[in-house]
Amino acid sequence: MKNLSLIILFVMMSLVSVITVHAQAAESLWIQANTSAYKTNETVIITINGASATPIQGFTAQIRYDPSCLQPENGTSPIPGMNGLAVPQQAGIADVSFASTTPQTANGLLAELRFKALKGCQTSLMVDTAALVVRNEAGLAVSVPGIHIDQTPIMLSIDSTEGSPQPEAAGPSVLPLKPANVPAAFTVNWRMIGSLALIGIIIVFIIGLFVVLKPSVQ
Repeated sequence: MKNLSLIILFVMMSLVSVITVHAQAAESLWIQANTSAYKTNETVIITINGASATPIQGFTAQIRYDPSCLQPENGTSPIPGMNGLAVPQQAGIADVSFASTTPQTANGLLAELRFKALKGCQTSLMVDTAALVVRNEAGLAVSVPGIHIDQTPIMLSIDSTEGSPQPEAAGPSVLPLKPANVPAAFTVNWRMIGSLALIGIIIVFIIGLFVVLKPSVQ
């Protein structure tokens, strides 16, 4: 009888352990690419995927990329009522944030991001930071605890052959991701400076000549 009790206790502890592990892995977020090979100018589509046992009211993800190979264009979410929150974008990090006024089920595709392939290169994308967001009792937005973030890089191969981009995403919930144009560094135009200097010398020469010849004219 004692041995039977020990066996039952062991089975119960094992079940509790399995349930705990499953609960810890229930909240997760990861990215995927629809394919790994592209041509220059083609549209690279990356999906943000998530799973949460708790309905969420938003999510955020910062996707690291190489700005010399890829240019982010925009993002959309298929979840009804999940709207993009536009923030200033910096080259190298696509900052993606969506929010909803009501709780939404997160079990699969959360958002679709579009990048433009700029040139032939071997590159990758990966999740830098991310969070699934809910509202607490006070109505404040907080991150779901214990979320597993898959930071495995997505490897891409971009051929230098020219391809055709897909039509741009449209709709009220489209999130712009293109970074602001960085002003070009100030460069010295030596040809213009030389021309201005030559004009200045000519003006000075004419004024000097006028000064010298003026007394003889009188």
